[in-house]
Amino acid sequence: MINGEHTHDWNYDEFGPDVWSEKYPTCGGQLQSPINILTACTVHKNFTSFIFASGYNEQHNFTLTNNGHTIIGTFNNEPKLSAFRVTGGDLNGIFEFVNFHLHWGENHKSGSEHEVNGNQYPGEIHFVYRNSITNQTAVLGIFMKSVFFNNETENYTTHSINEDTRAEWQRFFNIAQNLEEEDDSAVMNLNFQLLMGGNLRDFWRYEGSLTTPPCTEGIIWTIFKEPIIFVESEFKIFRQNIYFEDYRRPQPLYTRAIYRNFHNETLSTVPDYNCCQGKAINTVPNELKSSSKTFFHSTYLIFFFVFIISLKNK
Repeated sequence: MINGEHTHDWNYDEFGPDVWSEKYPTCGGQLQSPINILTACTVHKNFTSFIFASGYNEQHNFTLTNNGHTIIGTFNNEPKLSAFRVTGGDLNGIFEFVNFHLHWGENHKSGSEHEVNGNQYPGEIHFVYRNSITNQTAVLGIFMKSVFFNNETENYTTHSINEDTRAEWQRFFNIAQNLEEEDDSAVMNLNFQLLMGGNLRDFWRYEGSLTTPPCTEGIIWTIFKEPIIFVESEFKIFRQNIYFEDYRRPQPLYTRAIYRNFHNETLSTVPDYNCCQGKAINTVPNELKSSSKTFFHSTYLIFFFVFIISLKNK
């Protein structure tokens, strides 16, 4: 699907994620993204609220480009770049918009880079920001969930689809699906607030990396819990017209902590996903110590009584 006149030393095929670390050693590091978010292992933490600049609720022109790996949206009007600043969320300083792009998979059960208890969504949107003073990068990730319609007249509200957000993304897909060749581009006006949807309250936070080479680490990741609802046919067009898939699978968590800003976490129905290494270290030894004490105490009493009985028999 990539233009033959361009050469890339990484992709999602022959030079895919499994071999990225051979050319980009950081891709094999211990702070890599994405990750599988085990909800039972997350830690609650109070975060300040995100504050989005006024430009988020206005129409602005963005350039959509097929960069050979995905469809990426950029804003090239430097004087108005401040309209897309974001603060809060315990981010240190002011972060300015860099780009947004999508990741999707080969079917409606794969495509998101992050997973929740081993479950994937059909896609994931990344809004990338950078602090120009500290050069720190932060990414806001939103899951893309698709639904199937039996016919075109089926009511969107039955699937909890926000009609305004749905309409804005449909406009995006109508343009982006035509960017079939690398370097194809188009300019269109978009409203960021509509693209992001209205469920930016609950999220997970951890330290990770870029999900593509060079896999730079030290990235602040915010993954919002609630997905945006899409229509499956829109993803299908992307798979057919653009790329079959463009996502990296979860990487080892190692010793990193995953924080959440909400109190009540939903646990997995799969028991294996509710066993956390950290929690096992903190809780299991106490239980083992208690069981061991009971065992040795009982054994001691048995030998004591056997010894007394043997003395009496003598």
